[in-house]
Amino acid sequence: MKAVIMAGGKGTRLRPLTNRLPKPMVPLLDKPCMEYIIELLKRHGITDIAVTMQYLPQVIQSHFGDGSDFGVRLHYFEEGHPLGTAGSVKNAEAFLDDTFVVISGDALTDVDLGQAVAFHRERKTWGTLVLSRVEVPLEYGVVMTREDGKITRFLEKPSWSEVFSDTVNTGIYVMEPQILSLFEKGKPFDFSKDLFPLMMERHLPLYGHVAEAYWSDIGNLKQYRQAQQDLLEGRVQADIKGEEVFPGIWLGEGADGIDCSSVTPPVFIGAGSTVHPEAHIGPHTVLGQQSRVEAGAAVVRSVLWNRTSVGEASSLDGSTLTHGGRVGPGAILEEETVIGEGARIGEKVVLRSGVKIWPEKTVGAGTVLTESLVWEASAAAALFGTDGVSGATNWDLTPERTGRIVGAFASVLPPGSAVAVSCDETPFSEILKFAATASLMASGASVRDLGRLPVPVSRHAVFRSDSHAGIHIRRSGEEGDRIVIQFFDREGLPIGKSLERKVENALLQGDALRPPDGFGSLESRSGAIDVYRAELISRLREDAIRRREFKVVFHSENPYLMAVLQPLMDQLGCRMVTVWGDEPHMEHFVMDNQADLGVRMDRSGQAVTLFTETGYALKPEEETVLQTLLAVRLQNRVAVPVNAPSEAEELARRFGTEPILTATSARAVLEADRNRSLQLYFDGFSMLAFLLEFLAVEGVTVHRTLEMLPRPHIRSEKIPCPVEAKGKVMRRLMEEVKGQKTQLVDGIKVLGETGWALILPDVEKAHFDVVAQGSTPEQAERLKDIYKEKIESYQGSTLTRP
Repeated sequence: MKAVIMAGGKGTRLRPLTNRLPKPMVPLLDKPCMEYIIELLKRHGITDIAVTMQYLPQVIQSHFGDGSDFGVRLHYFEEGHPLGTAGSVKNAEAFLDDTFVVISGDALTDVDLGQAVAFHRERKTWGTLVLSRVEVPLEYGVVMTREDGKITRFLEKPSWSEVFSDTVNTGIYVMEPQILSLFEKGKPFDFSKDLFPLMMERHLPLYGHVAEAYWSDIGNLKQYRQAQQDLLEGRVQADIKGEEVFPGIWLGEGADGIDCSSVTPPVFIGAGSTVHPEAHIGPHTVLGQQSRVEAGAAVVRSVLWNRTSVGEASSLDGSTLTHGGRVGPGAILEEETVIGEGARIGEKVVLRSGVKIWPEKTVGAGTVLTESLVWEASAAAALFGTDGVSGATNWDLTPERTGRIVGAFASVLPPGSAVAVSCDETPFSEILKFAATASLMASGASVRDLGRLPVPVSRHAVFRSDSHAGIHIRRSGEEGDRIVIQFFDREGLPIGKSLERKVENALLQGDALRPPDGFGSLESRSGAIDVYRAELISRLREDAIRRREFKVVFHSENPYLMAVLQPLMDQLGCRMVTVWGDEPHMEHFVMDNQADLGVRMDRSGQAVTLFTETGYALKPEEETVLQTLLAVRLQNRVAVPVNAPSEAEELARRFGTEPILTATSARAVLEADRNRSLQLYFDGFSMLAFLLEFLAVEGVTVHRTLEMLPRPHIRSEKIPCPVEAKGKVMRRLMEEVKGQKTQLVDGIKVLGETGWALILPDVEKAHFDVVAQGSTPEQAERLKDIYKEKIESYQGSTLTRP
């Protein structure tokens, strides 16, 4: 049997480790990662191996040669341009004449390939994916199979709301040669994004084999350090390049002068390295070849490559030093710091947690660094949340960090793009808008400054302008102590997941575009509110609304919303009673003023709570049904989020309108609505205006309208769950509801005869949202509690590595 090792990875999330090395050549216990893969193949009798390469191929060829020194035969296939995972294997098609194994050269695993091949042959399938179970599956392709292993669902790099299992694709495949006939040679093609969905669409045999083995894709710096620890702890079956002189203490050749009394296992010390008797090493420390640790130094949970040196009385905890890195006396390197090749850290320098130093940089004596010597710092979890990028005011989101994030956004847009920028009325939002503007212009983008706008008006202005994208910055949080930066595409929609990931990668890699000339221009564009109001009024029966002379009680914590609302209400002949301050008793204000309705609008202008003329506050599910009623009068299809009550979908059909079931995110809902310019969804001003038109034309009140509509019974609750247990919980739930009617649009929605339950992992926080609908309030509560108990019981103990 033959194999293909995919070795073209740049390892961008491992930078600066991979600035001068392809990811497969990153060392694990003084041995390139790909060498462990070659040894694994050899142990299973596979010695005829193709190697596909693209990034720094000469480094790989120089180390492995023809493979004879490693007991195998290597055949190299180089890509002139990136071809994707499947495209790179297609490049070696002439080499593959029978069943073959595909495996990544930048992963660490001890998977039993013999079992995978036997499974593949028993099923007589074209392709078999080797699967593994992980705690947090967001960076992988999540797979669902039948009991016999046939794959029924595949989703590449889902968000938490899309996770339906903790079983993921390892990137290890057993395949038949005919699988390569499904696509063209020389064109980019990916296994997960292109080939597997194509096979499922054509109903071609594709199976998944769950391996009870160790597997890590070493996708980020944390996983890189963890892989070394797992090797030291014996959690993975692999040959370590050295001798275990004491339990847990591994020494390479020529490292025999080590005083083991200063070493706390498990540790690995490479050939020719020295450790001063008064220094302390370990636990979970790796010291490469020809490296030195001086007296009084402490190196704990750290990985040091070849030819590194650690000065007297310095301290490293959870750090990584690449080849030739130097740490001066008395320096302190905190957790998750990374030193690039040849970088110099001066005497008594302090590197705070997460700081990265790019190759050949020098940090002067006594310096305290809180940020990296590149454009971007930490490899955080997901940068984007539900509403974009958010963080604590002037702490998580400072002008400096905002500039770097926006620069990363500019770098993934077409060169010379125009970007519309706006903010709310708060001073710090304006400061961040200045930072964003400067970063965009420095990146070569032209800026359209729209001024101060609520979010719905900003989206509308982006759509109606000649801009390629938009950015809006606003205050958020119950105390107004957080900032949200929202990014829009040229249609005014929140950018999609694919673009979010590109921004995150550009930020992590420090790849923000900084042209030496050709800076972008700045143009102020006022009047966006007038354009928005004029288009909204043009869509309304203005005369009918004016005849009713509505009186509206309005409350918000953001007085600036009146810049939109007051002229709108004046033109529609409505009288406004405005109420400011914290959470007033709106029901009393509405009744005391004999108003036709009350409106409480959130700070962003996107969401409203409505009050009837009797002071009754509509529940969210009642507003959703009312919103659907308004929508069916405006267009021939209606977006219905998966958490909406069933009555919304039924109402749409009753009026002959097509209901489009969507995920709960703003982009999903807005994208399903073809009316891009003005939308009921996530736009409090349009919602209010179209409601007034409905009341005027139909001659009814809000209370009467509510009486005519069905009243759904919805119950919801947030169930705490550690992030690392979410995937496990989703898998257990999917297994339990197998055979029942379900929807997997967003989370898991289990449908019954008299109700449904939606289990939705929160995108950002450590909890599940459980929403249930029943025929009675009691039934909805019981159904919600059933899944609450399941989530709590399935968490159990979090998964451990095999």
